[in-house]
Amino acid sequence: MPPAIALLLASALSGPAAGSSLPSAEMRGLWVVRTALVSPQSVDKVVDDAKEAGFNALFVQVRGRGDAFYDSRLVSRSTLLWQQPDSFDPLKHLLARARVQGLEVHAWVNVLLSAHFGLPLPPGHVVREHPRWIMVPRQVATAALTASPERLLRMVAQSSRTDGDVEGYYLSPAVPEVGAHLESVVRELLQRYPVQGLHLDFIRYPGADFDYSRPALEGLQRLQGQADLLGGPSKFPGAWAEYRRDVLSALAARLVKAARAERPASTVSAAVVPDEVTAVSHKHQNWPGWLADGLLDALCPMTYTADSHIFRAQVEQARTRVQPGQGLWPGIGAYRLTVDGTIEKIRAARASGASGVVVFSHESLAAGDLRRLRQEVFGYVPRASAGGGMGVAVGAR
Repeated sequence: MPPAIALLLASALSGPAAGSSLPSAEMRGLWVVRTALVSPQSVDKVVDDAKEAGFNALFVQVRGRGDAFYDSRLVSRSTLLWQQPDSFDPLKHLLARARVQGLEVHAWVNVLLSAHFGLPLPPGHVVREHPRWIMVPRQVATAALTASPERLLRMVAQSSRTDGDVEGYYLSPAVPEVGAHLESVVRELLQRYPVQGLHLDFIRYPGADFDYSRPALEGLQRLQGQADLLGGPSKFPGAWAEYRRDVLSALAARLVKAARAERPASTVSAAVVPDEVTAVSHKHQNWPGWLADGLLDALCPMTYTADSHIFRAQVEQARTRVQPGQGLWPGIGAYRLTVDGTIEKIRAARASGASGVVVFSHESLAAGDLRRLRQEVFGYVPRASAGGGMGVAVGAR
């Protein structure tokens, strides 16, 4: 690991001890996507529905595509809010409603994914203002070096549309200004809003063919001390993979340090690729290292599979990486399950030693599903087991 990146990582670890603010009860989280934040009425409904189902925490997508669902001086207001008066602050409204209902609120931030392909960008949007900050796929690396900003955006979009893992434009962690911008976003958000947690998502590369932007290639070039800018990745594949993991880990460390400085009692969690090999080698997301280094208070592996055997295996693998005091909150993909399947996965997570779950997402739960979740899995408080997971029920909730 380059010395500068190691220094930043060590600096991030000098903050409050990980896990100090984790809830004593089981985490029963619900991911709330930005479509629920477009009006006061929709905000009220999602909070009340979560309470009805027995959830105790909301993971609220306040930064979806490089935009803001809160009052920001740094980030463009989401175009989804343009029909609302400027006085409407979705996060402020939700925090007030959640406080009444007794629910925690974790600010869910999509870190690198910052814009859809083909949709107009609002004035001041980070990708519109700084197109050269985006990641570049390998197949257009040569042309991207000399392309105009407009052509660069077109090339990246055209070359990526057929890849299902690429959901839009991603900011590059190799660009120094990206880290500074994202740190400012985190600091402003946590300074201004009394959230209980910061939840990092899309803090990963779309795939192994990213990022071939000029800043990334120059980073490897400096590291290896060689002159061949475009040929470096093929000449030094191991160093290239390690470099990308290191710059992403340095960004994670920077954001965690900022969060702990602004709101020391908040819980920092991350949604991660559940298969460790895929995460580390393909997405360059070294979440096992983040846990070992104390960067995260809680891990949310996105265990969205419908296969119960795979689900248990992924949860149990993640549990071997979680340190004492860190939470393990598997993500459950309700969007691809029946309510019976969602209930079964919640029970399987408990049996596998998780300290809670986070369900994706509110849009997938009908009124009858809410009642069944409370009746069958969320109507009581499990006690903590000796192994750090959750055991049998002890009384009514």
